[in-house]
Amino acid sequence: MLLLRNKFLTLIFSLLISLSLNGQITNADTTGVVEFPFINYEADTLINAENLVPFLNKLLKLENGDTSQVSILHIGDSHIQADFLTREVRKSLQLRFGNAGRGLVFPLKVAGTNEPADYRSATNAGWTVAKINGQNRNPEPGLSGISMLSNESGAYFDITTSNHDELDYAFDQVTLVHAKDSLQFDCRFTDSYSKFGYLMSAQPLEPGEITTSVLFQKPTNFVRIQAEQTETGQQSITINGLILLNSKPGILYHSVGINGAHFSDYNTSPVFFKQLKVLNPDLVIISLGTNEGANMKVTEEEILTSVSVMVQNIRSVSPESCILIATPADDYFRKKYKNPYLEAVQRALVKSAEQEGVALWDMYGIAGGFGSCTEWRKAGMLQKDGVHYNKQGYTLQGSLLYKALIDSYLKYAAD
Repeated sequence: MLLLRNKFLTLIFSLLISLSLNGQITNADTTGVVEFPFINYEADTLINAENLVPFLNKLLKLENGDTSQVSILHIGDSHIQADFLTREVRKSLQLRFGNAGRGLVFPLKVAGTNEPADYRSATNAGWTVAKINGQNRNPEPGLSGISMLSNESGAYFDITTSNHDELDYAFDQVTLVHAKDSLQFDCRFTDSYSKFGYLMSAQPLEPGEITTSVLFQKPTNFVRIQAEQTETGQQSITINGLILLNSKPGILYHSVGINGAHFSDYNTSPVFFKQLKVLNPDLVIISLGTNEGANMKVTEEEILTSVSVMVQNIRSVSPESCILIATPADDYFRKKYKNPYLEAVQRALVKSAEQEGVALWDMYGIAGGFGSCTEWRKAGMLQKDGVHYNKQGYTLQGSLLYKALIDSYLKYAAD
């Protein structure tokens, strides 16, 4: 009996310790909201938000019914490829302003890497894959930061979307971003396993054309794109991305994240920026710096130069786009040391935003600053590698970003 009593007291004590580590319960606990003492909620704002006025105005027009669509592109590394952070922002924006579709996707599982949970990909063939940070860039990675090529006529890949977070991701329009010339196979678009689909030519109608679009008769959650040789000179098919749209007004929130990516990986890929204009983004969010912060030799000047090059590249192809830099959250260096190099990256990103005339969301400071990774680990939101967060951690970060965005919007709309 005494043993059972001691076990019960130990359980209660462990629960209290867990609550103290995992966050302070506020008056809003009845709604399931937990505030963590290490997060600087007052700092959860957009710095230099005046640089986002065209984007905020577009949001206002969307809410007033004066425009049909607002496009956002979020560029990053493994924190973005997992899509937990971006999914939270996408969900929140689309529930408020409308869901215009899932947006840009790529068959990442077919390419041999992790893909978001709200769609899945499959194939019947092997593909040659090239990533933006890989040694082999053939085929040159484009809009998705990754490309794949097949020399097999009849090779296909499937994309099947799932409905998540009260959002219907059925689509009736598919835009394929791909290489188009006389050497490329034509493409057959099918919205059902039992249908033969639409055969679309890979011959460009105008110089520089890189997309093929198909409008289906009714919404679907499935598309198959199959290579088909119709002329003897055709040799391959090269895929750069897929944009899934519906016919409704609202938000398109595209995310491009590649595990291990640096600013320099994107900056040295002219095809990526050339194809970026396909999305016509009203806002581009840049979430990079984690991998630079893993380098003991990283310098402020290096980061300033990298940001400047990326901003110039974006503006060269999409001059109307607003730009928002998001600093990375704190992490460990080599799994166990507090990381002063990431802190140096954060300082440089803050300075870069000011110099380049773009907005800033300082997740590093909001999340607690230098050494805060220890608190996130205690709260059970940091993975064992000390760099990547789990679903709960990324979802929390996404909710903080959404709050900063919507607060700036509400302030703009009220003026």
